[in-house]
Amino acid sequence: MPSLPKWINDTLENVMSSKFKECTVIHTETVGKDLRLIRFAADLEEVPFEPAYAIGIRVNERDYRNYSPFNFNKPAGTFDVLFHLHDIDSAGSRFAHHLSEGDMTKILMPRGKRFFEPEAEIHFSIGDETSLGSSLSIKEAAEEIGGSFVCLHELEEPSALKELELYGYHAPKNDIQNIMEALNDFLKEEKQAIYDNEAVFYLTGNANTMSVIRKFLKAKGVEAKSIRSQAYWMEGKRGL
Repeated sequence: MPSLPKWINDTLENVMSSKFKECTVIHTETVGKDLRLIRFAADLEEVPFEPAYAIGIRVNERDYRNYSPFNFNKPAGTFDVLFHLHDIDSAGSRFAHHLSEGDMTKILMPRGKRFFEPEAEIHFSIGDETSLGSSLSIKEAAEEIGGSFVCLHELEEPSALKELELYGYHAPKNDIQNIMEALNDFLKEEKQAIYDNEAVFYLTGNANTMSVIRKFLKAKGVEAKSIRSQAYWMEGKRGL
């Protein structure tokens, strides 16, 4: 999201007040080496939500950042967000690092395109650290309807996947060959499901990596309608 002067952000929050929700931090937890799970409480009864939707959080006077909530529980009025503390000097990491129980913040309500495909038999989420929240949201939705869930995450340290119960494939950072090998194994194992268009691939995270994976999947016979994409960041592009 773009960086804007403080007065414009203040004006947007006032003029578009119906699009924002006041939230309270009720729980914080460290996950793995550089992830922080924050649970927020708010009135969510009238808030629309779909798996992999994004919320916007104002992380300082000028900047908003997008995050994918999960465990979105409307009756209880709670949801979780995983923050990747990749660089304490970045606006989002600094904001998440200093959040404590009892703190209050405003969120731009969940929004996005229809991403999850309830008719699919197999749901395969692919991404990096920024994709963990989306994967958890997709996993919850898949399990609710009795579908199968698979994931592949590009991470420096895979221990967080076990803590989050995101069991699946792991690839080291910037190792596209390892990613392709894992995908190739899956495509061979689920050849019939791919042929019958029963598997949907959800690509999130790094835009450049996503582009390579999309081309690879299509070359292997996966139809375009079975590939869903949402870039969260790109090298050299601030605030995507």
